[in-house]
Amino acid sequence: MRLRLAGDHSSYHCGSAAVVQTIAAELRRHGELVTDDTYDVLVVNGEGSMHHGGGAFVEKMRLVESAVAAGRPAHLINSVWQDNPHQFDAALARCRQVVVREVLSRDAIAAHGVTAQVMPDLSYFAPIPKGDVVDFKGGIVMTDFLSREFGSFVRLRSRWAERYPFVDMRAMDWPTLVRSLKTARLVLTGRHHAVYAACKARVPFLALAGNTHKIEGIVATAGVDIPVFKDWPKLRAAMDEVEGWHSRYDRLFDWFETQKPWRFEA
Repeated sequence: MRLRLAGDHSSYHCGSAAVVQTIAAELRRHGELVTDDTYDVLVVNGEGSMHHGGGAFVEKMRLVESAVAAGRPAHLINSVWQDNPHQFDAALARCRQVVVREVLSRDAIAAHGVTAQVMPDLSYFAPIPKGDVVDFKGGIVMTDFLSREFGSFVRLRSRWAERYPFVDMRAMDWPTLVRSLKTARLVLTGRHHAVYAACKARVPFLALAGNTHKIEGIVATAGVDIPVFKDWPKLRAAMDEVEGWHSRYDRLFDWFETQKPWRFEA
């Protein structure tokens, strides 16, 4: 079987690279990966791109549309889904599998006439072998955050940045990130995959919302009472309370450990 994987975002940061590593390993159990139009089956990694009818959404759905029109199976997996137009609903309905990462996306895609499976982001299931560790010595660490003003992720340049070490997800591979976060006591982040890394490391996090509901969807799916904040002052205020929330995080971490990864269905 010749399998084409679309949606390789490995160059974005280590979380996206871990996703593609996990998908590719699963697909190789069933056939050969190809990058051209000679494929038998199309597998689209939706990841964080399937929202608000954006360019990547349109590009990926056109690939799905073309595949099903040619009678070739298509799978949309590991996806967010939020506020998308209905122009591709017919193609979406013909997908062999539709898998989203959390219940908010499941509910949103239901409005398009599709019942999606819910499975966690595949970065969670990437192997974490022994290796290098950045020792954060039980401290607080920080990633970057989405700037709504600029429409991109930014690194804080303030007294907070001076106080807390910055974790660059573009400069660190996924196993090193997870191993290193195990040495911290709290992660401050606006990154969806940093939340996943914190959960894999079983380290509490405080998160700012991004441009989709994907972080909010994590806690909604697990059914735990962990807030996702809209602005920095509210997140900062929560730093004084988070020590009392360990039972909530333990419930989330325990829930993750019961989950199963996506499997290809031919």
